[in-house]
Amino acid sequence: MVPSKRFKPVLRIAESRERTAAHRFGDSQRKVQEQEAKLDELRRYHQEYLDRFNAASRNGMSAAQLREYQAFLAKLDQAIQEQENIVHASDADCTVSKKEWQNKHIRSKVLDNVMSRCEMEERRHKDKLEQKEVDERSQSSVFRRPSR
Repeated sequence: MVPSKRFKPVLRIAESRERTAAHRFGDSQRKVQEQEAKLDELRRYHQEYLDRFNAASRNGMSAAQLREYQAFLAKLDQAIQEQENIVHASDADCTVSKKEWQNKHIRSKVLDNVMSRCEMEERRHKDKLEQKEVDERSQSSVFRRPSR
């Protein structure tokens, strides 16, 4: 079997792995965007609630209302901190999946280049053989000509 034919299944597997890694990378990018959107939403809600608290405190509020606002704002702060941790973890996962995809892409391209070189070398070899056959035929036909 010629080398290029032996490389085809290996190349197909490498390309398949590259596609899988690209999908994982895309999924991780979407996850980062989703988690960042959730974080932005929590921050907006925190700001809205803080604005309501400030408006209510200007008008006067009871100690119980003050404790409720403070407790809820503390819960929102904790949720924001947890969401920031999730965003950082998602971002780290995205970085890892990007590196994996880049490595698979490089491997796939290297194998593709090797296969292309093998095919080129096979064509050159085939062309040389054909030329040699043509030369031999033309040479033998010269020697076979009857003399007049």
